Amino acid sequence: MVAVSGGADSVALLRSLAAIRESGPGRLIAVHVDHNLRKESDTDAQFVAQLAQQLGIEGILGRVDFELSGPDGIEAAARSARYGFLRTFAMDHGARYVVTAHTADDQIETVLHRILRGTSLAGLSGIPRARELELGISLLRPMLSIRRSEVEAYLADLGQTFRHDETNDESRFFRNRLRNDLLPLLRDAYLPQVDQSLLRLAIGAAECREYVETQASQLLDVCLMRETDESVTLDAKKLGTAPPFLAKEACVLLWKQHAWPRQSMSREKWEALWTLITGDSPAPFELPGGIRAEKKGEQLTLTPLE
Repeated sequence: MVAVSGGADSVALLRSLAAIRESGPGRLIAVHVDHNLRKESDTDAQFVAQLAQQLGIEGILGRVDFELSGPDGIEAAARSARYGFLRTFAMDHGARYVVTAHTADDQIETVLHRILRGTSLAGLSGIPRARELELGISLLRPMLSIRRSEVEAYLADLGQTFRHDETNDESRFFRNRLRNDLLPLLRDAYLPQVDQSLLRLAIGAAECREYVETQASQLLDVCLMRETDESVTLDAKKLGTAPPFLAKEACVLLWKQHAWPRQSMSREKWEALWTLITGDSPAPFELPGGIRAEKKGEQLTLTPLE
């Protein structure tokens, strides 16, 4: 499944995959998700449908609805709705891979955005090249090393048109201001090689992140005492004597493994959990997502309440 908005990046991805596909039992499907945010959205959908037909590829059009919650909230809500649609569609149609057209420019903007917002080591590593979207379904981003200028040159060589989303030019979105205002200012007035510097930072952080995750997984295995559908019990003493950063990463990994909500687990919430782990006899409390944390003696028990 290829997510195709109709913009330059996704059109280039679809054209390139169509060019290298081979005959066999597999299928290549172009999926366009209409967020119903622009009056031109119907024309975008028609463009993608015609391009898929021209390439002899099955084209699927879908529409998502979501709640709007402010300028920056629109982007987050649209992204969440889009991935939700892609996940559901992939599961329904037996797709093993979902492919998106994120480029090196998207990586640069993402890393800078996270630096300004405040982030962890994981955040500094930027957009991952691959991750699990759902059990048995991988989300792939094969264009993360390709610059947007290369994409546009490729399409020009093909004589291939694409759609332009005017909302990408609107300064009311923070991400757009980074792309259109701040990055050009940094290149011109401060650091001409800022793009390369941010990409190197992402690569280095990703390498560190991979090592940390390996160590955190090993620590979690050592600390795990009991695990059932109802609760997880950890050895608080072993966890509390480990390096704090590594111990917290082990907790994050546990949250991932159990698909417990992490969106509302702010730094303060992780710190509160760490205080519970290392404290003498702190009172139990409830974490976001309805996860009850309780320490008895040297055992930490985490129980989903819902």
